[in-house]
Amino acid sequence: MENFEELLDEKDDQITLKQVINKLKDAFNLIRKNFIKFILVSFLGLTAGFIFAYISIPSYSAKVKFLMKESSGGSGLLNSLGSLGSLLGGGGATSSPLDRTVAILGSEKIIGDALFKTGIVDNKSDLIINHLIRVLEYHQKWEEDTLINKLFFNKKIVGINDLNKAESKALRNILADLTNDKVSIIKRSYEKKSGVFELIINTNNESFSIEFSKVLYKELELFMYNQSISASGKNVIIFTNKIDSIKSALNNVQNALARNSDRTLGLLMQEDKVELKKLMMKEQVLTLMYGEAQKNLETLKFVNESTNTGFEVIEYPFSPIKPNVKNKIFYSIFGFILFGFLYFIFIYVRSRL
Repeated sequence: MENFEELLDEKDDQITLKQVINKLKDAFNLIRKNFIKFILVSFLGLTAGFIFAYISIPSYSAKVKFLMKESSGGSGLLNSLGSLGSLLGGGGATSSPLDRTVAILGSEKIIGDALFKTGIVDNKSDLIINHLIRVLEYHQKWEEDTLINKLFFNKKIVGINDLNKAESKALRNILADLTNDKVSIIKRSYEKKSGVFELIINTNNESFSIEFSKVLYKELELFMYNQSISASGKNVIIFTNKIDSIKSALNNVQNALARNSDRTLGLLMQEDKVELKKLMMKEQVLTLMYGEAQKNLETLKFVNESTNTGFEVIEYPFSPIKPNVKNKIFYSIFGFILFGFLYFIFIYVRSRL
């Protein structure tokens, strides 16, 4: 029984193979009968592919590469990154500092602040967001929205709180595009082994790509710097207030000493000597406290001034950037194959009707 089933299976295989061979013969005959038309249509596809690649507008990728230095400053930065989980809306226990840095770079906070910085594109100074509207032709995308289809942002705007309704809507649309990794002109990544970060801005305007990449990196650097000095910055304020209070108390004691001397006119009784000695001791203590507090304040200020983000730029974009152009040979071959295949499908279906 089993041998009989095996014979049937072999027969079915032979029939299937035979059918495939016949279909291939039919396809070959069909192409041979329509060979001239097939070649003409394929060459039409080749021409279309070449023209498409030729007229396509080239894009320019401005790349900033930087790394996190393994120094004390870098360690402080890594520690400060550990407290940013709530800002990014993620669990702090599972994300590495490198992942967080990439996430921060693509956040609305960094991108939004960068958009309202002034930059020079094609020798014209304007807000980055206005340059972006021109380069990405947002007015055409917003053509049906009369509220924002002619909108440009005022140069006096320094942040989101200064926006009106129309500007808020436009900004929300732009941020939605820039923070969407699938369609954004901003690409960011890092190499796990080397720890080198890569920020790429890709647009069809070389000048804008370069300027936006630099502004965005500087905004990230500023954000990280503020994070790294936040604790010591608070201590500076505390010490400044403390010094002011010590100085005020010292002035009061010195005034009291002067009044005591004026009152006794140099004739000191035993009771006056005790009071004077107390005032002099208090003055000495306050003088020492003032000097120590002043020294600590200067130390903290020096630490703040010497603190850096722990980042080191290893590649900065500059003009000219090699344009990203579509490969004419590839698109020509692709068009040739695509049109030939579509024409074959057409004549095959027509032959079956």
